[in-house]
Amino acid sequence: MHYIGIDLGGTSIKGAVVTEGGTILKEASCPTQRESGPEHVAREISGLITALAEGYDPQAIGGVGVGWMNYFAFLIIAVFISGLMVGRTPEFLGHKVEAREMKIATMVVLMHPFLILVGTGISSAIAAANPEIGWLNNPSFHGLSEMLYEYTSSAANNGSGFEGLADNTPFWNISTGIALIMGRYFPIVGQVAIAGLLASKKYIPESAGTLKTDTATFSLMTFAVIVIVAALSFFPALALGPIADYLSF
Repeated sequence: MHYIGIDLGGTSIKGAVVTEGGTILKEASCPTQRESGPEHVAREISGLITALAEGYDPQAIGGVGVGWMNYFAFLIIAVFISGLMVGRTPEFLGHKVEAREMKIATMVVLMHPFLILVGTGISSAIAAANPEIGWLNNPSFHGLSEMLYEYTSSAANNGSGFEGLADNTPFWNISTGIALIMGRYFPIVGQVAIAGLLASKKYIPESAGTLKTDTATFSLMTFAVIVIVAALSFFPALALGPIADYLSF
């Protein structure tokens, strides 16, 4: 039996034909070109599946996206906080969520703003102390926005940037490379560690004391956790950069 797996990324769509044992038989890829719209992306996926299916009889199509991993960390935090608030045991997928899982999830969630804000702070200090360095064609609020976006893009593995920033220098290439590597691999290691810790625990059947995670209330709680963490992390920098830049027009 053969399967087709599709990985939809921000810059490219990758696919493969695999056996039940995980052996890759055939691979293919194409650019995502998300700026062309969702219909174009859907056509690219369809064409990739058609190309991969030639000569095989795939039984199922599956997709793997990295976005789920970061959401998984927020779920762990939401489960833990919700359980403490209502006096129920924090559990997720039949396994107790304890201090170790919470600490790792917290580090994973905070790594993204840490890389962005620390990188922006260091580059801002260098640019302010050495105005002749020539990084910023647009100083003040817009210049800060350019540097903030540069590290945001790198930490999110996006690779785009504002053209007003002279970023093709050793400092920018190395520092954004560090942000890219840490932004990609640290969360992966953290998520796998959490999964390993949960898997090593005894499965607990659902009971009256179990906090349900398939309700609208828990969805709202997860959304609140995401918004609060993002607001506390980024609002000061956004206020000094993009928001101030907009209000100065």
